[in-house]
Order: sequence, then C-alpha cells, then structure tokens
Amino acid sequence: MSELILGVGTRSGAPVDELVALVDGLVEDQQVDGLVEGLDEGRFDEQVDGPADGDAVVPRDTVAAVVTSTRKRTEPAVVELARHLGVPLQTYDDETLASQQVAAPSEVVRRHVGVPSVAEAAVLAAGGAVVARARSATATVVLGRLPGAALTP
Repeated sequence: MSELILGVGTRSGAPVDELVALVDGLVEDQQVDGLVEGLDEGRFDEQVDGPADGDAVVPRDTVAAVVTSTRKRTEPAVVELARHLGVPLQTYDDETLASQQVAAPSEVVRRHVGVPSVAEAAVLAAGGAVVARARSATATVVLGRLPGAALTP
C-alpha cells in the first residue's frame, strides 16, 4: 500500500543524483517502522547535509507520489525522481501552495517563487501530514504520510 508522499522543492538545475540521495537519506533516517515514533518525538526539522552513499533505500511500494509546484513539473531532477520511484508527479499551482498553513515558511522561497513553501505546502495540499524534512544546497524534500496510512509493523 502506498503510504507516503514526497514533497520536493529545488533550485533550477538541481542535480538529480543529489535529489535522489537526499530522499534516500531522509527515508533511511526515518525507516518506515520508525515514522510514527519520529512524529511522537517531534523530529520534523531533521536536516541531511547532502547525498548519501549506497543504493536507493526508498521503499517503492510505500510511496504514492512526488508532489511539487506546477513550476517544477518539467524540472529534470524532479521528473527523474518520480520516474526513479515509479510514481506519478503531482503538481499544485501557486495559489494552492500559498493557501497551506506551513510550519516552516521560507523567506528565500517566498522571495524567489512568491509562496512561503513548495515542498511542505505540496505535501499538505495533497492531504498529507508532515513527517520529516531534509535539505541540501539545492533542494528541500518533505516526507508526508497520507491519511489513514498504518505505518506500524
């Protein structure tokens, strides 16, 4: 069952391998059976400093979609991440993203994009609950849990 969604925001030209590694590092850090525990401990601001080594660790059958801004629908790294995971890329317009009540608004994103958040706002727009986030120099990834998803073993 697909239980997770990945919200993604990137700078233009972000390297796909960096984005995939960032996602892998975030999911590896949270491990599916530890997501609820992570929520209980308030681990929402976890940061990953960059790419992790090794093979992909994202459990493909647990990811429902990659979600982002319509501005990123053709961004190569974002498109490739969705392809890599074998999931659809779902996008939201600026008005929808701006209407989300995000916990971590970014003035940098607001200045460059015109909305306070892309990755977190996309997760919320998709109906997900924020579980964890990670950042690199060129991207932000937010891991979200879909409503009703049972993540305990």
